[in-house]
Amino acid sequence: MKSPQCYAIRPNERASEAVVRAVSSANATELQFDDPLYDHIDPDALDDLFRSHPGRQHNETAVHFDYRGYTVVVTADAVELR
Repeated sequence: MKSPQCYAIRPNERASEAVVRAVSSANATELQFDDPLYDHIDPDALDDLFRSHPGRQHNETAVHFDYRGYTVVVTADAVELR
């Protein structure tokens, strides 16, 4: 079993970009186009869910989905690969 790996979402980075960066980093490779993120989750919806909006308090939502052999958990601050 893989130990969980956590990657902080950088300032001005979209959640979908952070997922791609995290999985690429964990695999020490560039992601291939044969398994795009959009086949697993809608990147625009993911980005919108965690985009900051004026007046919105800190988002405590977490989204879980499977991608490239990991269970990916996205929160407002980080991407965790399990």
